[in-house]
Amino acid sequence: MTLEERITRLEDIEAIRHLQARYQRSLDTRAFDEMAECFDDDVVSSYGNGKMAYNGKEAVLNFLKSVMTLKMPSTHLIHGGEIDIIDTENAKAKWYLEDYLLHQKYKMKLHGAAIYDVDYVKKNGRWLIKSIGYKRCYEYLECRGLINLLTLGKTTFLDKLKVKR
Repeated sequence: MTLEERITRLEDIEAIRHLQARYQRSLDTRAFDEMAECFDDDVVSSYGNGKMAYNGKEAVLNFLKSVMTLKMPSTHLIHGGEIDIIDTENAKAKWYLEDYLLHQKYKMKLHGAAIYDVDYVKKNGRWLIKSIGYKRCYEYLECRGLINLLTLGKTTFLDKLKVKR
């Protein structure tokens, strides 16, 4: 690669890091208008080990708005960022996610870890999220006065509580 190509690659990697951080911050602050700017119009999502999958920006945002309410404070921390630039318009990354959610309805606290898989597309000079999803490593639930529950891998607390969306 030429020096110019290497610099462009590094600029693209940094832009993707910024984009992913913006998505995470927008999620926790419930800044859904700002989050919308992170997505490609044809974004595909897969949350909860694929149990909650949505196609298109509007569907993904509507799902996130319905579950990430102000009654459920959260923190989604991403680490690492194994970013691969495929070509001038496509990239992919794996991110390590650590999340905390306080669920008032079920009176529980969730702490978990997952691996995000994200595909990016560059349109009009801007990187956007083309597909996003994660697979759980584990979830740990503390239900106030009821039970503590640790799940590993593909099982989620929704499975254990038999909650259907």
